Amino acid sequence: MTETPTLTGMLDEPYFVFALNQFFYAVPAQLVQEVVYLPELTLLATTSADVVGVFDLRGSLIPVLDVRLRFRQACPPYQASDGVIILGVGGQTFGLIVNAVCDVCTADSVQDNPLLFAASINAQLSEPLLLGSLTKDDRVITLLNAPALLRQALAEAPGNDGGHQDFYGFANPDDRAVFALRAEKLKWQECREDASGYLALAVVVLNGEYFGVDLLAVREFANIGDIVAIPCTPDHILGCLNLRGTIITLVDMRHIIHLPPQAVQANSKAVVINSSDDFAVALLVDTVVEVIYVDPQNITPLPSAVAPVSGDYLTGEMRYQDKLLTLLDLGLILAKGELVVDEEV
Repeated sequence: MTETPTLTGMLDEPYFVFALNQFFYAVPAQLVQEVVYLPELTLLATTSADVVGVFDLRGSLIPVLDVRLRFRQACPPYQASDGVIILGVGGQTFGLIVNAVCDVCTADSVQDNPLLFAASINAQLSEPLLLGSLTKDDRVITLLNAPALLRQALAEAPGNDGGHQDFYGFANPDDRAVFALRAEKLKWQECREDASGYLALAVVVLNGEYFGVDLLAVREFANIGDIVAIPCTPDHILGCLNLRGTIITLVDMRHIIHLPPQAVQANSKAVVINSSDDFAVALLVDTVVEVIYVDPQNITPLPSAVAPVSGDYLTGEMRYQDKLLTLLDLGLILAKGELVVDEEV
């Protein structure tokens, strides 16, 4: 049996706190390597019951655990707002599913009794996975035994309950598109040099025409819910969206690239753009098709008749399946696309 760590001397240690199913958990902060939004996971038939899948993080396969499965808690559908904290233990790396990252803090007090309904399950394990509980302000936080989580996940036989084997089981289609986009971006961050200069493009549709946008300029794809109108704005600024607590300005760029306007449809999507300032912008598109990798040598200049009227927003074109794909310069659209709110009535 592996010796269980003691809580002696842990009062002054920094802890990384996260939320899962409305409970607060913590691991020693020095174990945390990074935090990413939850990407698409690949299922493996040879993993234990609480390993929900793996993903490619810059060339390394990271197993991802969901501690709710270990402690027989409800496991709601995964959402785009969920994340993964990447932990390094004994030279091995793995991830834990989280609903929200809270903070890094020291504890006001530390107890050796886990104040969680899973404590009875914990007591039956040969190596406890819950070390105790912390208090910080008004929160009670359960301290996880991260090394034991990893050891038990690696040592045990695959689960046979089948309850979590479909990662997408009940996730909505919009979140699934976000998961896939994130997985490509996490893998692409390391693969750019290995891909000999290939360009990652997200393929979107506007008015039946196909456009490519640089994946590095995209934060995520989102479903369009309620749009709140903004007074004193031009017609191409459609209003604001509330995306998981962040207010996003929704822009129709059709007029910029000389396409006729079109009403927002039930299945329209928003392409949320990476931005270095506080002005969060999303571009309205009809459909998000897929992510592709292309050789820049296959991109040709626009025809001379099109280039003068494109305003440099269209940077080239290429063949995509049996269609023509036109490349959009999102950075230029944000810089020159008249995305200014006129405050004068």
